[in-house]
Amino acid sequence: MRLKVSGFPNGGADKVVSIDNGSSLNQLVKHLELSDECNLIAIRFGYPPQRVEIGEVALETSLEDLGLSSGERVNLVLEGGTMAAPVKRKDPVLKPSQTWIETSDGERRILQVHKVPDDNSCLFHAISWCMYKDISLSYQLRELCSRVIVEHPMVYSDAILGRPNREYSEWILKRDSWGGGIELAILSNELQMGIYVLDIDAIKFEKFNDDLYDKFFVILFNGVHYDAIETDDGICVFDKRDEMGDLILKNVLNIARQLKEKCYAFNTQKAKIICNICKEKFVGERDIAKHAEKTGHTDFGQSS
Repeated sequence: MRLKVSGFPNGGADKVVSIDNGSSLNQLVKHLELSDECNLIAIRFGYPPQRVEIGEVALETSLEDLGLSSGERVNLVLEGGTMAAPVKRKDPVLKPSQTWIETSDGERRILQVHKVPDDNSCLFHAISWCMYKDISLSYQLRELCSRVIVEHPMVYSDAILGRPNREYSEWILKRDSWGGGIELAILSNELQMGIYVLDIDAIKFEKFNDDLYDKFFVILFNGVHYDAIETDDGICVFDKRDEMGDLILKNVLNIARQLKEKCYAFNTQKAKIICNICKEKFVGERDIAKHAEKTGHTDFGQSS
């Protein structure tokens, strides 16, 4: 488990600490090696912020049972009931792929794009990162889609798939096959998670199962490539019932607008797209996907 810890005495710098899964709060406190003069009385973490008082029961409780997860930001609360004052720093200059979010209690976070490899499996990479913070599980998501398609031939009929059910189920297992709406719908159901796809060109969400699940994550689509959305402390999954979920949905639109202004989006239905490797031109995502599958080329741009 990795945690970003802030609020050290005397404005000490934030630290990223690694601690074994299953560790107790007491083990975390010992790991921080705070001085004897530092009287830690509580920790704060999460959205909305939770406060855990330092006491005998809490110290013996595992971090997971307290509600902490890997990637969490933990603020130390010192004697007096306030967090140690951090060193005043100038706000960093943000990239077009980043924007600020601020909660009602004044906490600020950066919302940003997490880039995944551009290798024809970007949809699966983006979902794998949002769910597991690890893209090595991308192929397992392909296998999951393939299995669901075979098991439900009436739902995923030849007409829906555009090819025979069995053929499609084998095709999606190929690493150079592009995933799309069918795979998004399947994975949303199987993961029991809303998947919100933000089209950068249209500045519009396509939401999968937002009516069924409160938890969700956001992935960006620029017409030919998917990327994940996360906060700067590594949170990808949000809850539409709380303040942070609402802030994510509002502020991620700023990122989409900024990226569109930087010509990061392609309108594959109207604009001509060029393969930057062989210079062949296309109109429509289907033709681009077929070309990528046939040649292995993944570097596309908008043709003049």
